[in-house]
Amino acid sequence: MTHVYHVIHWVSTSTVMNSLSCIRSYPIAPFLFSSLLLRPPLKFVPPQKCNYSSDTSLALDKVDIDSAENEISRRNKRIDYKLRGKGRNFVDFVRVAAKGGSGGDGCVAFHREKYVAKGPPSGGNGGRGGNVILMASLRETTLNHIPYLCGAGRGGNGLGEQKQGYTGKDLIIHVPLGTVVREVDPPKPKEVEEEMVESEDEKRKKRWVLYPRYEVDGSGKADFFEDAERLIEEEEQYFRRCQRREPPQKLHLDLSTAGEQVQIASGGRGGYGNPYFLTTANRSPKFATRGTPGQMRYLELELKTIADAGLVGLPNAGKSTFLSAVSNAHPKIAPYPFTTLNPYIGTVDFADGYQLTVADIPGLIEGAHRNVGLGHSFLRHVERSKVLVYVVDVAAERPWEHFRTLLGELEAYREGLTARPSLVVANKADLTEQAKGNLEEFEQIVKEEIREAEVMVVPVSAMYKKNILKVTTLLRQMVEKVKTQEALERTQEDTNDEIL
Repeated sequence: MTHVYHVIHWVSTSTVMNSLSCIRSYPIAPFLFSSLLLRPPLKFVPPQKCNYSSDTSLALDKVDIDSAENEISRRNKRIDYKLRGKGRNFVDFVRVAAKGGSGGDGCVAFHREKYVAKGPPSGGNGGRGGNVILMASLRETTLNHIPYLCGAGRGGNGLGEQKQGYTGKDLIIHVPLGTVVREVDPPKPKEVEEEMVESEDEKRKKRWVLYPRYEVDGSGKADFFEDAERLIEEEEQYFRRCQRREPPQKLHLDLSTAGEQVQIASGGRGGYGNPYFLTTANRSPKFATRGTPGQMRYLELELKTIADAGLVGLPNAGKSTFLSAVSNAHPKIAPYPFTTLNPYIGTVDFADGYQLTVADIPGLIEGAHRNVGLGHSFLRHVERSKVLVYVVDVAAERPWEHFRTLLGELEAYREGLTARPSLVVANKADLTEQAKGNLEEFEQIVKEEIREAEVMVVPVSAMYKKNILKVTTLLRQMVEKVKTQEALERTQEDTNDEIL
């Protein structure tokens, strides 16, 4: 402490130059007198004024405009990328082989502790295999993420000290709303192989877990093994009888409610540990059973789009333009046929918060009901629509023939489909005098073609958004009427069920 005081006193009474020499001699001085350290002066750089000529300013403005246009184009591509399933291909039909997880094997173990050389059997049972579950989700719009083979997790093997194996992890497959599930027969093998007759030893290896250095002779009578085999065989016969009493029916489901779950393949049962075979005669069983394999099912998944209204029309009739005019969707629009290749759903928002969905179905051609031009892939998405909206180009020659083609294809695909509530949108009605002349004749032919119900023909210009408000108002009235009728029918069905 005295040494430090002398250093401080000596430095404070010396000149600045002597202080700097002391700083070099004593490392403690810079920390005590940081103000004595000399710092280099900062350089001052005066701001420079830049003078641009008129040509340079125009060039910079052009660069700014180009960059803004590129940014807008990039954002539009990003929006289209998200709306079309994040760049993935649209798939509405897949085949799936679903397999439940196998059960875990039972454990052969014996209790051990201090002063206990050989305790009772303590092997745990195997865990149950995982299940394969389908779940309807609002986030999914396609089936392309589902692989052909879908397998759940295997159950864990049993452990000592009566510890049961863990349960296999369930596989939950998210599918879009409107997915139809159908069970089909398993595929036939390419070559018919002769069934190999398994020996008794091979059968035992598949069924049993044996204690180390434990052997079973050919007769199967070592250490009460024959009794254990008879017990397991009786149990398997019981399960087979239960299946014959209630044979599993083939699945045919329709997942149309968000969050709805259905189990399509169940996991296998876990094997028994050696305490299961403990008897008064056999106090130390040295065998356990293996887990059973999981259930295997072959399915077909078919997506049928669910929307309040479905747009039906020939290629290049203006369906995508109409959808972009009435909703928040941004479908691809181009002056050539078959621009829309996948179903596109948009939401119409009203001022009071009411919403309805409109599906843009790819253009139909003559012969679509015979699957010409992937007709079935397009027509299946119309089945769920509550209201059909026929979009017809009245600027074309003889537009009523286009309308007749649409009616014929829908009725040939499914009888009674054209009897649904319908609305006819006469698009491009403002283009030419021919379109205005076709409109009156077109309205008369529509009334003659559909006599059972009153169908309104609304002339619009989707490109310039003319008369769009009238179409959306009519659509809302029609959709609300259909939903009210469906609610009354469900209420009547529930009442009848309660009476029965």
